[in-house]
Order: sequence, then structure tokens, then C-alpha cells
Amino acid sequence: MKVLNVVMRLVMLVFWAGIIYALVGPDFQEVGSMPLILGAVVLFMHLLQMLMLKQVANLLHPTLKDYLAVLVFGSFAMHHHRARLKEITEQKR
Repeated sequence: MKVLNVVMRLVMLVFWAGIIYALVGPDFQEVGSMPLILGAVVLFMHLLQMLMLKQVANLLHPTLKDYLAVLVFGSFAMHHHRARLKEITEQKR
């Protein structure tokens, strides 16, 4: 599972590099709007995940690095936080 998470983080980095290239690259007109639409949808989903992390911030105490990781990697960065939250809730029972 850990290897898959690392591979998917690399895929996300390639995805964001492609989105940035679509925005600032020399062939902006030829790329079209599809990468930008996909980038906006993924960014919106990652922002929602950041809000979820913010809701449990009093239990997990995430750092700025944690928020940035969720912004870039999304659910692949949330795995650690979900596991910590599960441990905390089980301890309180």
C-alpha cells in the first residue's frame, strides 16, 4: 500500500507539472481548455479535503506542511491523517 501511495504521489506531481505547463508553456493556444478544467476540478477537490482536515485540526494539529501536502497530493496525503484520527477516536472510547 505504501508503494502505491508513493507512485500515486508521483502521478500527481506529473499532473500538476502538466497543468502548470499548460498555463505558462509556449503552446497555450494549442493545448485547449481541457487541462485547465481538469486542474480546476482537482484543485477544488483538494481544497475540500483541506477543509476536512481543518475541521479536525483541534485533534490532529496539522502543520502548514500537512495542508500543502493535501493541496498537492489530495487523498494520498490524507491517508496518514485518517489513520491518526481513527487511533484518536478509538482511544477516546
